[in-house]
Amino acid sequence: MILFVNILFFILNIWFIKNYLHIYQLKDYNNVRFLKFFNKKYKIYYIFNVILLIFSIFIKNYYILFAINCAALLYSCYININLIKNKKTPLIFTPKIKRLYAINIILLIIFIFLYQYTVIINAILPFLIIFSKFLNFYDSIKNHKFIISAKNKIKNSKVKIIAITGSNGKTSVKNILSKMLNKKYISLPSPKSYNTPLGISKFINESDLSGADYLILEYGARHKNDIKKLCRIFGCDYGIITTIAPQHLQTFKTVENIYLAKKELSDFLDKKFCVYNLDNIYTLRMYINKSGEKSGISIYRKADICADEISIKAYQTNFNLCIENELYNISTKLLGDHNVTNILLATALAKHLGVDTKDILISITQLEFTPHRLELIKTNINIFDDSYNCSLLSAEKSIAVLQNLPNKKMVVTPGIIEAGKDEYNVNFILGEMCSVFDFVVIIGEHNKAALSSGLKSKNYTKKIYFARSLDDAKQYFSLLNTGDNLLLLNDLPDDYN
Repeated sequence: MILFVNILFFILNIWFIKNYLHIYQLKDYNNVRFLKFFNKKYKIYYIFNVILLIFSIFIKNYYILFAINCAALLYSCYININLIKNKKTPLIFTPKIKRLYAINIILLIIFIFLYQYTVIINAILPFLIIFSKFLNFYDSIKNHKFIISAKNKIKNSKVKIIAITGSNGKTSVKNILSKMLNKKYISLPSPKSYNTPLGISKFINESDLSGADYLILEYGARHKNDIKKLCRIFGCDYGIITTIAPQHLQTFKTVENIYLAKKELSDFLDKKFCVYNLDNIYTLRMYINKSGEKSGISIYRKADICADEISIKAYQTNFNLCIENELYNISTKLLGDHNVTNILLATALAKHLGVDTKDILISITQLEFTPHRLELIKTNINIFDDSYNCSLLSAEKSIAVLQNLPNKKMVVTPGIIEAGKDEYNVNFILGEMCSVFDFVVIIGEHNKAALSSGLKSKNYTKKIYFARSLDDAKQYFSLLNTGDNLLLLNDLPDDYN
C-alpha cells in the first residue's frame, strides 16, 4: 500500500513538472517572469506548505506525517488543475522542453531519495525548473551557434536590413512596407511578430537570401539594451520608429525607459536613414536629436509625408495623402487614423528607397488586414478583431473607429496587462473609454474591478456582462443583430485569469 502511494506521489509530481514547464514556456523561459507568476498567484500555496513543513518537523508519527503529505499533494493537485484550466496554447514539446523535462525528472528522483516529504518536494518544484535551465548547457551552446549562423548568413549576402521598432504598429508597418517595396524589389518580412534574437535567427536561417534585396525585421524590447543587442547581431541599414506608449511597464517601469530603449535604434542609425512619427512626443524628440538622414510623417501637421481629411465610410478609410507636395485622395480597407500613420511610415521609407509614387498608391489600395490588428471579419455582424495586443493608445484608436460606425456596438475585453504599478489606473481609464458601447463584456478576474469602476464613473447604466473566457463570452453575441458591430479588444495570455 505504502509503495503504491509513493508511486502515485511520484507520477503526480511528474505531472506537476509538466504543468510548471508549460508556464515556463509561456514566460519565454525567463526565470524572473516565471517566479513573479508564482509569487503573485500562489503565495498562499507556499504559506500552506511552510505550515505543514513546521508540523512535520515536530511530529514523529508516520501515519500523521503520511496524512500531512497527502494534504500537501491534494492541494498541489488543486493548484495544478487551476493552472492548466482554459489554456489556449498547449505545451509544445520542443527539443528544449524534452531536455528540461528529463533533467527535472532526474532531479525529482534525487530529491525523493533525499527527502521523503512530499510537502518539501512540491514546494521546491518551481525552483527545480529554474535550476534545470542552468544544467541545460546544450541549449546555450546551440542557441549561440544558431544566432552566429544567422549573423554570418546576412554578412555573406547582399541583403539590406530594415529594422522597425516602437510600442505599437511594428507588424502592420512591416507588412505595409513589404507590399510597397515588392513593386520594385524583393523584400522578405519576418513572419508573425518574430522580434527576438532567436526568433529573427530562425527566420533568417530558414530563408533563401540569394535573391532578396531587403529583410524587414521587427526589433522588440522588454529591457534596456535589447534593441542594441539586435542591432549588434543583425545590423541595420534603415529604420522606422512607430510610436512610444506605456506598454510592458512591468519590465520597463516608466515610459521614459521605453523611450530610451527604442532610441537605441535611432542612435545606431546616427548617420543612416530613419523614419519617425512626428505625432508622438517621444519619437518627435528622437527626430529632433537625429543628426543624419531622416524623414518625419504626420496626420496633424505638415511633414515630409503627411495626410489629412481622414474619414471612415463604408468600412474603409479615406484620406488625402501628400507626397512631395502632391496631394492624392485614396482609400484603404485598413481602418482608423493609426493605420493611416502606419501607411505614412512605410511610404516615407519606400519613397526614400526609390519606389514610384504610382506603385505606392496602388499598394495602399491593395493592402490586406494584418491578423488580429483591428481586422474586420464580416459575418451577419461586423467583428473587429483587435486581440493581438493592447495599450491605452491602441485601445483609444480602435474605440474611435467603432464609435463612428452605425448600429449597436459591443466590446469584449480582459483589459490591459503588463501595465506595472499603474495597471489599475490604466484599466480604469479603459473602462471609461468603453462607456461608448451598448454592451460591455469583461473577460476574467484580472482587471474586472478596474474596468467595472471605470464604466460606473461614466454613469454607465447598461448591463455589464462577465465571462471566464472568450468562448464563454460568445453566449452574449446573440444580443447583437445583423449589421451590428463587435470589437474584440486585447486577449489575455494563457498565464492570466
